[in-house]
Amino acid sequence: MVVTKVKQIKSVNKLSEGLKYIEDGAKTIGAELLDSNLNFPVKMVNGKPVSQLVSGNLIIDLESAYSEMMQLKQLANLEKGRPINQEEIGTNEVLAHHVIQSFSPEDNLTPEQVHEIGRKTALELTGGGHQFVIATHMDKGHLHNHIYINSTNSITLNKFRWQKGTKKALEQISDKYADLAGAKILEHKNRFGHKEYSAYQKENIFKLEIKSRLEFLLKHSTSLADFQEKAKALGLAVDFSGKYAKYKLLDKEQKRNTRDSTLSKKGRYSLEQIEERIAKNEIVHPLESIKDEYDKEQAEKAEDFEIRVKIEPWQVEHETNTGIYLQMQYGIANQGMVKIPSRLVDKQEDGSFDIFIKKSDFFYFINPDNSTSNKFMKGSTLINQLAYESGEYILTKNPNISKLDLLVKEYNYLVSHNVSDSDQFHELRDRFIAQIEETQDSLDRLDDKVERLNKIASALEDIHSESPIDAKVAYQVLEELNISPSVNPKEIEKQVVEVSIERKALKEKFDSIVKDFTQYEKLEKHAQARRQEISPQKNDPEEMER
Repeated sequence: MVVTKVKQIKSVNKLSEGLKYIEDGAKTIGAELLDSNLNFPVKMVNGKPVSQLVSGNLIIDLESAYSEMMQLKQLANLEKGRPINQEEIGTNEVLAHHVIQSFSPEDNLTPEQVHEIGRKTALELTGGGHQFVIATHMDKGHLHNHIYINSTNSITLNKFRWQKGTKKALEQISDKYADLAGAKILEHKNRFGHKEYSAYQKENIFKLEIKSRLEFLLKHSTSLADFQEKAKALGLAVDFSGKYAKYKLLDKEQKRNTRDSTLSKKGRYSLEQIEERIAKNEIVHPLESIKDEYDKEQAEKAEDFEIRVKIEPWQVEHETNTGIYLQMQYGIANQGMVKIPSRLVDKQEDGSFDIFIKKSDFFYFINPDNSTSNKFMKGSTLINQLAYESGEYILTKNPNISKLDLLVKEYNYLVSHNVSDSDQFHELRDRFIAQIEETQDSLDRLDDKVERLNKIASALEDIHSESPIDAKVAYQVLEELNISPSVNPKEIEKQVVEVSIERKALKEKFDSIVKDFTQYEKLEKHAQARRQEISPQKNDPEEMER
């Protein structure tokens, strides 16, 4: 596995001493002469030539790397109208970025492979326009690279700015080359560490997780004390002592409590509504299994998907044990690569791949020629781009299917425990009926969407045909629907197929569940009537005597 760290060098003394430290022969000289295109320096050890794992970019002589970096800075100072000795004055400016890449012995990489990972990482991060020295150390029991990157660009003479997203770009680039070399890649905890979504994470990610745990507890608690004990088992701190109920995740970096009023405007997670809701429950998961059951439910949700699309082999740039790397375009003149993790990929016998993602998923786009263009890409954007390039259909799983499946599981759980005539069961039944109505509305919307797309497709076909039947009417239709006449009819026809497939799958699930639900309702009513017939007989003295 590879771990990256970064330090900023802000004094000429530290830059000079740092370069001497990383080039130390005791740390960088191997046991043999490597046949490498990197042209490592050759040193004589005990009369035997060996390689020193040190190399540079835009550096003529590695032993004078400090002088060459300072000469470039002096040139930049003259060009920018600054004092030629600006760095020596001590202005606290960043002179160089010190990157450390550490690898695990379990990765079984050679020192030469580790060095090459570091070299490619530095080249891609900087765009190749910055001087740098990279040294691979072999003296600590694990291989690690030290990379000193001159902050001054050799072409523009501008500074390389280490901004908020640069560390994330470094990690992703480093992971890519380490992954391609066969090293283990760690899952980064902060998936949303970029400017656009950092605010979303701070404000909303904790709320979503708290609500998820509370919803589970509302279904599987029978008293307030039971609720609080199970909340603790799920890593959720609960405070009912004040005006508002307050919650805090104990296994996350949440610093402040979250009030119930910020989770639900209708007061769903207030003390009063919690007591009212859990009083209806009869059959719930016991305390000893509550954590396992919650984790199981979350794992099932994680494996769920919203969109599936087929990826052709030519779209895959690299395939590793951890996923596939896809070449793609993201905006104008922005060619790069995106990794799809293995957990979202099914490889087919013909060499193609099916990928399953959610619209809300995020993937990191890496531009190898310009790291400042690296950014997060939403799942919906990724899937549309891939489908556009391959021409494959996007298969969307309507979210109502997953909602219905979850309610069926709850329904079966209660029935299997002979709970069919209680407040808990009736509350679930009300949610079931509400979900059926919501699903019917979704089917109606899909019908409207198909109807609209068919109108567009028909109008476009009229316009693009050699002898249009009534081009004037076709143009009017497109204007009313706010569609450009230049749209390719084939693209609209493709959308018709995709929406029709989504509707068909939802309709089949809907019909199946409604049929089972209706049949069960009839059986339950029949059983209830039988119980009412038998009940009076049991209470009749004459019947009892007989």
